[in-house]
Amino acid sequence: MSSTKRSTKSGPKSRYQIIKDGWGSRTNFQYSYGLKMTPEDIEEGNRILEAFEEQEKLEWEEANKNK
Repeated sequence: MSSTKRSTKSGPKSRYQIIKDGWGSRTNFQYSYGLKMTPEDIEEGNRILEAFEEQEKLEWEEANKNK
């Protein structure tokens, strides 16, 4: 199984996988949102990632509702 194609049985993507699949690295993620790698900007990046994680969880649950 490819790391970018996850089985619906395995659960929603992790934060690491969201970053890797979408941006390649945390640094690229941060800079794509105009954030630097300072503690304050990393905190803001974490809040953005929390929203991505929540969306990933909702999509995973929807895809697996009747399984």
